[in-house]
Amino acid sequence: MELFQTNFMPLDWAIVIIYIAGSAVVGLWANKYVGDLSDYLVAGRTLRIRLALASMTGTELGLVTVIYMAQLGFLQQYGALYIGVLEFVALIIVGATGFVVVKLRESEVMTIPEYYQTRYSTTVRVLGGTVMVLAGVLNMGLFLKAGSIFVAALTGMDNPDLLKWVMTIMLALVLFYTVLGGMVSVVITDLIQFFVLGISLLIVCGFILGDLGLDGMRAIATEQHGYVNPFDSLKPVGAFNVVTETDRNGIGWMTLFKDVLVVGAACFLWPTTASRTLSVKNTKVARQLYFWSAIPLLARRAIPVMFGLGTFAYFSSNVELGSELMEKVQTGEVSSLAAMPLYLAKLIPTGLLGIIAAGMLAAFMSTHDSYLLTWASVITQDICGPLFGPLSQRTRILITRISIVVIGILLLVWGLWYELGDELWSYMAITGTIYFAGALPTIVGGLYWKRGTNEGAITAILLGLLGVLALETPVVWLDSTLHNLSLLPDSLHVTKDVMTLATFALATIGYVVVSMMTYRTEPTKPNQA
Repeated sequence: MELFQTNFMPLDWAIVIIYIAGSAVVGLWANKYVGDLSDYLVAGRTLRIRLALASMTGTELGLVTVIYMAQLGFLQQYGALYIGVLEFVALIIVGATGFVVVKLRESEVMTIPEYYQTRYSTTVRVLGGTVMVLAGVLNMGLFLKAGSIFVAALTGMDNPDLLKWVMTIMLALVLFYTVLGGMVSVVITDLIQFFVLGISLLIVCGFILGDLGLDGMRAIATEQHGYVNPFDSLKPVGAFNVVTETDRNGIGWMTLFKDVLVVGAACFLWPTTASRTLSVKNTKVARQLYFWSAIPLLARRAIPVMFGLGTFAYFSSNVELGSELMEKVQTGEVSSLAAMPLYLAKLIPTGLLGIIAAGMLAAFMSTHDSYLLTWASVITQDICGPLFGPLSQRTRILITRISIVVIGILLLVWGLWYELGDELWSYMAITGTIYFAGALPTIVGGLYWKRGTNEGAITAILLGLLGVLALETPVVWLDSTLHNLSLLPDSLHVTKDVMTLATFALATIGYVVVSMMTYRTEPTKPNQA
């Protein structure tokens, strides 16, 4: 069997096309329910727990999540489950305590930067919104790239130009119904895609478990030298995908600590998640949403890891294919993101593979529609509104729709032509830090600390921009420069984790110190002693 051999046939294409065409109808139908800006951005704040839970899960269980978690499962085996555990614990804590989310919902704001203005100033709102959009667009900048790799591997498509057209059509479809229906169409399509994707994931799990069996699952950690303990900074020797010494790098304490911050902050500050909090009926539903979403969102991490485990076991057992795959990964000819769809293309039979592909593309769309609407609404509400307002609701909806299209074009250009070097999860965590590092102290401090000031918020948000230095190219340059100048001992190195943690620390320290320096007590009233 050849590496790129696939069971994806014309029947599968027909299934995918029918599903995609059906999605286009939703945008036209949902448009008649958009009456004002509140309907368009937060669905009129009418979401109850069941619909909000399905919509939130559908958005967060996107194709990109399946791809990067499967990639981690392929590269880190059982050790990759730690991200799901961290997120599960964080969601339970937020749901049980109402930390941040209750106070945000009580504020009646439509976006997080809108809170910046109510607590700090218009300047903080515009600056915070700008940084949020920058981080968000960079964060989803590789979604199309990852999606194109998945489609190419699953379908056996080897024509790069044809592939670009397929992904362009997919993005155009999402733009179509998101521009027309706003949050109403997003919620409706997310609900449909939640069920389609859920069925697809269960089908794949059944095939993988049937292919591996319990003995195969145990063999991953034993005979095949799989990585199990995420606290160990080195993976076992002997696994087929450990080709170079760098491939032995495991997770370790530093990465775990960094991801505690990133995953924890994402639970209540990531804009697409927060938009569901701000769309629910009341604070009680907001807490329920987080508490009950812990289980399905744990599943959205664990199930793709199982896909990666099956991929690892398959290529471990098929030595020639595994060696060919890793050789191409090392030379850059193939991304390790392609390993999982290459495996599924051989495991799932024709016809059923089309249903799986439709489910995965549903995940692709459910993530893109929510993300596009979120970033566009921030541009409208938190950048253009304060700078050029007052604007009519009709004008704001128009600006939001134009922003969706512009962001979509930028994503198409960036995603299809940018060369992916890092693990996808690492890239997303770093770009998310650009926003999280400044937003975390600014929002938490604003909600729970009376002495937080406008100047402190600006300092934190600006220092959060240092998160870009955690990307691979700046880290390599900085580490090399410090060693060449003898400013860093040979035994110490600048890493992505170190730079990410440093960004969180500097932003928080900056917020506290500057706020204490600029805090002004209220003047004593004349009738007070």
